[in-house]
Amino acid sequence: MSTILASKTHPYHRARADKTMSLSTSSHSCTCDSLPPSVDDGHFAFARIEGEVRLVQVSSATPIGALTTIDVKIFRHEFITIFRLLETKTIHPADIYILENIDDRAKCYEEEKETVFLSKDVMERLRKLSLPTIYSRPYRPSRRIHYALR
Repeated sequence: MSTILASKTHPYHRARADKTMSLSTSSHSCTCDSLPPSVDDGHFAFARIEGEVRLVQVSSATPIGALTTIDVKIFRHEFITIFRLLETKTIHPADIYILENIDDRAKCYEEEKETVFLSKDVMERLRKLSLPTIYSRPYRPSRRIHYALR
C-alpha cells in the first residue's frame, strides 16, 4: 500500500491517504475478529446454549440490551464439582438463555488455572436443570377401548 501512496504527488492525496491509513490501522486493532472477547470479570450462571446447559461467566462490561452481543466464558464439566474453561465467545442474546445466577459464596474461581469449583447444592441444581424435559399428556383412554367395554 505504501507504493500506491507514494505515487500520489499532490499534497491533498498524500494527507488524505495518511489519515486513511492511520484510521484503518487504529480501527483494525480495535475490531479484529480473530481476537477472543475479553471477559475479565462478571457473574457466573447456568445458561442454555445450543440446547445444552452450561456453566458460563457473563462479562459485566457487556451493556444490557436486546440486540447487544454478550461476551461469555463457557466452562465444561471436568470432574464431580470441577469445571475448566472451554472457550470464550461473543454470543447473540437469542442464542443464550440464563437459567440461574450462581451466588459467589457457592463457587471458587481460580483465574490463573481457569478452573471453577462449585458447591454440592449448586451441582444438584445443575443436575436438575440438565434433565431432559418430559412433557406428559393427561391420560385419556382410547375410543376403541371405550367401545370394547360396552
